[in-house]
Amino acid sequence: MILSIIFSIFLVQYYCDARAASNIDDISADLDVIRTKYHMPGLSALAMKNGRIVAQGASGYRRQDYPTPLLADDYINIGSCTKWMTATLAGRLVDRQLLKWTMQVNECFPNYKSFNEAFHNTTLEEFLAHRSGAEDSDTFFTRHTTEFLAQNGTYREIRYWTAETILKDEPQVKPGEYLYSNQGYAVAAAMMEQVTNKDWESLMQEYIFNPLDMTETTIRIAYNGTTPPQSPAGHVLPKNSTLPVLFPILSPTMIHNHEAATGPGGFVATTLQDWVKFLYAHITAESTGFLSADTAAKLKRPFIGLEGYGLGVAVFNRTWATPGQALMHGGDIVGQDTIFWMTPARDGIAVAYTNCASEDTSTASALDETSGLLVNRYIA
Repeated sequence: MILSIIFSIFLVQYYCDARAASNIDDISADLDVIRTKYHMPGLSALAMKNGRIVAQGASGYRRQDYPTPLLADDYINIGSCTKWMTATLAGRLVDRQLLKWTMQVNECFPNYKSFNEAFHNTTLEEFLAHRSGAEDSDTFFTRHTTEFLAQNGTYREIRYWTAETILKDEPQVKPGEYLYSNQGYAVAAAMMEQVTNKDWESLMQEYIFNPLDMTETTIRIAYNGTTPPQSPAGHVLPKNSTLPVLFPILSPTMIHNHEAATGPGGFVATTLQDWVKFLYAHITAESTGFLSADTAAKLKRPFIGLEGYGLGVAVFNRTWATPGQALMHGGDIVGQDTIFWMTPARDGIAVAYTNCASEDTSTASALDETSGLLVNRYIA
């Protein structure tokens, strides 16, 4: 009798799940039109409305020269869309009174007097908002590539070295001015590590991935060069070309050191389905207790003014997002590109991915057209 009841429950759940799945629009044909128009090897996307996935699909291939199809639930690298996750981690630590948004460099690093004086009072939130004056990637690697590649410690050790190196340099712009800096996120992560005595990777697992049941999310480069490809390969579309070429495989040392130096700004690997769990958490943060009301609001507004960059996310006024604002970020890493747009006020999220960077505007156009399709059809 008990087994019969359990089996009946299973059947009900199975048919409910199947019915729910059948209500998800397959947008693969739409994506195929966009993908071929812009010469992308693969393109995938997903829309969520009112907490439910309403559309998803994929077109093309994991690798340009191999017939393995790109799937809607493939592991992908989201690049700089990682930044809002790192800022959200900081927010959860603030809510637990483990640190403050206004925590200064001089409070975290005992050797701060050896740093450039301009950074002594720079705050955690200024690093997260790209307002610290910290140098950008091009400047950092122009100055320090040889030393950087010579580092051979743990992620946390190399991250600390990266933070120290940046903080000893001259600010690239006057502190308070906006300059997009991946390395600034390494400093922010090092500040969190100093206070908690836990590495950023462990903190992300404890405070972001585990609470949100992001079981398909990790921190790594997803593409490993195996054939047939187990995950999407990165590509680059040369200027004036219609044929993408493979992004070169990085050496283990290069991957290890770059994850340490720029991981907090770009190394999360996930699926579209897991990614929207994180984005949706920002819609429900107050009601679920994931974030306090003050922190939830802070993480959805510009750092300065009415529009612009906030803490790991950009904020814009869009008619389709009213009565609130639209939130977005893009990401690119090792020949993979992503974008998300969302409107908390209307409970809508759109995410798009392609396994190709381009030397012209092709990739940006493909992602913009895809996200525009999702917004207009399912969110606006």
